[in-house]
Amino acid sequence: MKKQQGFTLIELMIVVAIIGILAAIALPQYRDYTQRSANGACLAEAKAYMSAAVSDAADNRAPTAFTASACTTGATMSVADYNAGNSLTFAAKTQGNASIKQDTTCDAGKGSCELAAAGGGGGT
Repeated sequence: MKKQQGFTLIELMIVVAIIGILAAIALPQYRDYTQRSANGACLAEAKAYMSAAVSDAADNRAPTAFTASACTTGATMSVADYNAGNSLTFAAKTQGNASIKQDTTCDAGKGSCELAAAGGGGGT
């Protein structure tokens, strides 16, 4: 009796099919994950900036300029924004599925921040 050595063609084709199915499911989920991660990073960056800016504005000092790193753009707060309680928007980077991109909106009077509606639209 002769021992089998290696894999048959059908076994290899089954393995390739299974890997293809797993990739078809995993790649879209990975794109969603990377975009949600970018949204969260922008939110954290905006919260950190607003915390320092509100502290400066409360002492009637001009807040420092916003420097974007996790966000693509963001508004620099002024003492007038703080006094009026204006809303500032920080745009998250698009790093995956753009349809779930969420920008961050912050209340300059309170220093609170939250994610806006999906798609980079208006605030909630």
